[in-house]
Amino acid sequence: MWTLANHKRIPKRVREYFSKWGTCRDEFTDGPGDGWQSQLYVREGRRMVGETVMTESHCRGEKTVSRPVAMAAYTMDSHHVRRVETADGFVRNEGNFEDSRGAGLKGAMVPYGIDYGAIVPKRGECTNLLVPVSLSASHVAFGSIRMEPVFFALGQAAGTAAAVAVEKGVAVQDVPYADLRRRLVADGQVLP
Repeated sequence: MWTLANHKRIPKRVREYFSKWGTCRDEFTDGPGDGWQSQLYVREGRRMVGETVMTESHCRGEKTVSRPVAMAAYTMDSHHVRRVETADGFVRNEGNFEDSRGAGLKGAMVPYGIDYGAIVPKRGECTNLLVPVSLSASHVAFGSIRMEPVFFALGQAAGTAAAVAVEKGVAVQDVPYADLRRRLVADGQVLP
């Protein structure tokens, strides 16, 4: 809204029109009090490159993982990154995709496992770190994995793995998967 009302690249008639608009008086009253949200939503940032990199092939069910610690099943998608002017003077969104062609019936996404190696750094980089949100995944796979319920399940897996690592006195890379899986399932984690 600010850009439409103030930016010099916006035509004057558009700026004049939008400068009459304001923010909603009863929304986002907890922040600066001016109707603007006080926190930014960052959909995607830098991610770790771990022992396993989750990819589109995992999301589609073309590849399976050997040490699943959580499940995901959302569409692979990415919002556009910019708008570009076409040769004929129109504006087109660039970078958007929404792909739900999974391994299920009629192209629906089906649940797929997320490997323990995607939340663990490469051996030799760090021995006591688990990364359930900025996990090791390609841009396309992260678009599917990024849903909050998946992050909850990955957080559960990371917490359980940390407990097992401390109890056994081992690096996170050396957590015995059989022990981790048994404990996750006992706690109600759904795994393939």
